[in-house]
Formats: sequence, C-alpha cells, structure tokens
Amino acid sequence: MIITEKTKISEIINADKKAIEVIASVNRNFKKLENPFLRKLFAPRVSVKDAARIGGTTVNEILTELEKTGFKVKYTENNENENNILKSTIKMNKNKIVKLDVRPILETGTDPYHAIIDTLKTMKEDETLLIINTFEPVPLLSKLSSQGYEYKVERPDSNTVYTYLAKTGEANKEINKVKDPKKELTFEDAEKKFAGKMREIDVRDLEMPLPMVSILEETEKLDKGEALYVHHKRLPQYLLPELETRGWTYVNKEVDENNMKFIIYKK
Repeated sequence: MIITEKTKISEIINADKKAIEVIASVNRNFKKLENPFLRKLFAPRVSVKDAARIGGTTVNEILTELEKTGFKVKYTENNENENNILKSTIKMNKNKIVKLDVRPILETGTDPYHAIIDTLKTMKEDETLLIINTFEPVPLLSKLSSQGYEYKVERPDSNTVYTYLAKTGEANKEINKVKDPKKELTFEDAEKKFAGKMREIDVRDLEMPLPMVSILEETEKLDKGEALYVHHKRLPQYLLPELETRGWTYVNKEVDENNMKFIIYKK
C-alpha cells in the first residue's frame, strides 16, 4: 500500500490503527477517530489532503509522519497549505463583520448548523459572517458553497479557526432549501406499509454527532423490505444528503418543537 494525498483515512487506519495517533498529532479533533462509530462514519470520507486542510498543515507533513511509522508514501509536488487562500474571486468585506462563536454551542453537544443558518438569514448583503471555531467546518462549507456562498479560512493561532462567509445573489434563494427526495409515500402510508417490519431508534438524548452515526449504523442492519423508525429532535441537515447518497429515502412528521419522527426506507 502506497499512501498519497488521495488516500482515504479509513484505508490507512485499516492497515494500522496506530495511524490514528499520527493523524491526531495534526489536529486533536482527529482523536475522535478512536471512537469506532465516528471512525466508520468520517474516515471513509476524508482523504489525506482533507486531513491536512482541516489540521492546518501540508499533505507532505502528514505523509512524513506516516512514513516514520513504516508506511510507504508518495509525496505531492504541490505541498502548499491552501487554508488561507480565498476560495473564489469574491472580496470579503471585513469592515462589516457579524461574529458567531460556535465553540460554546459545540461544548454542549449541539450541532451549530441552525445557529449559523439563522444568523445568515438575518444578515445584510454587504455583511460578512465570521464563524469562530477550533477547526474548519468542512461539511458545512461544502454545503453552503453549493448554495452560492463564498468563504475564506484563517488561523490566528493553533487552536482557533476563523471562517469568513460572504453572501451572493444565489445564496438568498437557496439557503433555506433542504433537498427533498421524491416521496411516493406519506408518513401515514409508510407506517402502514412497514407495519411489523420496522426497527426503532431514539436519538433525542444523544450528543452530536452520535444521532447521525447511530442512524446510519441502524440502516446497515435493515433487511430487505424493512424500514427504520427514528425519534429525533429536529430535521438532521447533515444526515439527509448522506441517506440519499446511500440510496435511502425518508418521510417525516413533526410532532412538536423537539420531537420529529422519521421513517427511513428504500423504494
């Protein structure tokens, strides 16, 4: 096995679990890979290049550390840290900054997604949102980029990441839209169709990101023709596109502010 910038973290860990310590030396947040559930969810989606970006280092620095532990590596010619490079030609207006420190939110085990989206909705066209965090929120940035937002990342120190988000004309139209799969069933129809053929899971009291991890774990246990009945607090923004990628669809019903029901199934 030869590791390159495109090699997935999951492949490296599968070859040698000691690699977790090497990767965690880049960014302490990667220590979470020791959790088997989190490892199963995130490691297959993150490459060495992604890890370097999140950790604020270069690809070759990670490859060097992995090589020291016995891995064969192929160094990249373009070894610059791109974290401070503007992701587009848009000019960030830093004279009108709206600050949002999500670190206290994360410490409570809550996903800051809604706080970020709610803040973006209230901002003026010429304002720039500054998200303060301990790491670069890659999944969120990918989502907002596809919706017309532009961003720039800066690292004032080793434990702080500034993410600047600027609006474009397209963003106002798309920011509140969650892709809704074509549903052939209503929630009530799904209840009837899968009656006696549903597994059930309650994730309302789990800390982030365990709800998403647990739900995906349960879908893998479903037999053909079965569905998963989920008790959740809210619409899980990161989970929905992941379900679609894996070929699942869903119907949902809001019972009250902190009680959302889902039935996840395959057509």
